This record gives sequence, structure tokens and C-alpha cells, in this order.
Amino acid sequence: MIAAKSAGNRRAVYVKNVKYSLDRFAAGLENKPLADFTVADVEEWLGRFSAAGYRQTWLSRISTLFAFAVRRDFISKNPCDKIERITVDRLAPKILSPSQVETLLRVTPGVCKAYVILGTFAGIRPDELLKMDWQAVNLDTKTVTVNDAKTRRRRIVPLEPRAVTLLSGCPLQRGAIAPSNSTVRRFKRRACAVLGLASWPKDVLRHTAASYLLALHGDAGKVATMLGNSSSVLLRHYHEPVINGDCGHFWGLDSKPLVVSNASNGVDRSQKATLTPQATL
Repeated sequence: MIAAKSAGNRRAVYVKNVKYSLDRFAAGLENKPLADFTVADVEEWLGRFSAAGYRQTWLSRISTLFAFAVRRDFISKNPCDKIERITVDRLAPKILSPSQVETLLRVTPGVCKAYVILGTFAGIRPDELLKMDWQAVNLDTKTVTVNDAKTRRRRIVPLEPRAVTLLSGCPLQRGAIAPSNSTVRRFKRRACAVLGLASWPKDVLRHTAASYLLALHGDAGKVATMLGNSSSVLLRHYHEPVINGDCGHFWGLDSKPLVVSNASNGVDRSQKATLTPQATL
């Protein structure tokens, strides 16, 4: 099945995640024929996880294996078809306040600056940013071209004036938009301490951009096109209402770096943050 998914041009990260999940599911059961699995077997496995979101993900991954086996006539039925679908409560998206964004911009090191700006002010997906090069950014036309988009379609994202101004001030304007994934993860952990967050909320920069873009334009269709989504997905999963004053503050923010580049790692800690002693990343 994994080989077939790869041959079908499924994204490498999807194939990797499915293989990881099915390897865990198969551990200790390698010699059990697929046809011998029952509804009770799958439900027992799902019972290991208390959170509905985890159970939903596991049910989907396991069902993928059995559905493939049915299509190939290896087995006659998919036991997952008889399991009750799992409903997951969708919580309101987490977004950053204008003051939190201002703090984040001031303490973001040069190597992560473009990543944060494009995520916060243009709503580009984290995975898209990790694969993006500065050649995709055109400050003259005020656009960003997302070639390796989640939807497999090229997307041209217009940049608001504030995003153009902030990007123009980035110390690094060549090469990759973002450093390595591990560097981004370390940055997020440190940023959580500065922002007073227990953990980095999922897609918080993208959700922040979506909410303030919708407040700015008042047009769900336009903003959804910029984000590469449908209006229904935008309003259901990405949007958190913001007041007019916060909208004005957000789009009037300026980047005042408290750190500057050096030859070794793009960050010079000789300058001290004026916010708190812990604000320097």
C-alpha cells in the first residue's frame, strides 16, 4: 500500500505519516492475516487513545489500509466501515493580539524574520514556507508565488503594504525563506516563553493572518483565495473576530529588531531587549 501511495504521487509527508501509523498498528500483529481482523480488534486499538482527535486520526489511517486491501481483492470487507464515526469538537482558532505580534516581530532573529512575516501577514502555510525560496517573493509587484502549495496548484498571494515594508527590512533576502525545521521549532519554543504561551498553537500565524485580513477586507471569498482555501473552511476553522481598533493596530505595526545579524548565525545577542530580560531570543 505504501508503495502504491508513493507511485500515486502522494506527498512524501503523507506517506511517511501513514507508514509510521501502520507500523505502530502492526507491531506484534505482523503474522495476523488481514482477513482475520474484526471490528472489535480495531475498536480495542482505538481504545488506547482517550482524545477524540487521536482516535479519529487512527481510525482514518487504519481504514486506509483495509480499504486498499478491499480494492485489491485481498480481503472482502473493511472492518472500519462498521465503526461509528468519531466526532471531534472544533475549538476556536488561536490568534495573536496586535501587542503579541509586535513583541514577536521585535524579538524574532533575522533567520526567522521572513518566516514570521509571511506567516503572520500573508497567511502562508508553515509547510509551504519551509519549502519556499526568496525568489518567490517579489517586492516590486507586492506578491508571493506559492509553487509547492498544499492544493498542488500554484497560488499568487498579494502582500499588504505593511507586509512589504517588513519584508523590505529583512536582513536576509536570498536563499531559503525559513531555516531548518529544527531551528524553527527551537524558535517557537523560545517565542512561547516571550509571549506567555504554554505551547505554540497550531497554525497560529496563519489563523492570525486570516482573522486580520478578513477584518481588513470584509470579503471572505477574497481572503480565502489568498489563503488557498474555500470561504467555508476560512469561516469555520481559521477566523476569529477582531475589533476595528485591533485591526488598525495590527496593520500599522512596524518591525524594530532588537537583534542584528552577524556572520555566524544571523543573531547578535549583544543588544538587550527593552521589554523584559527574557525577551531576547
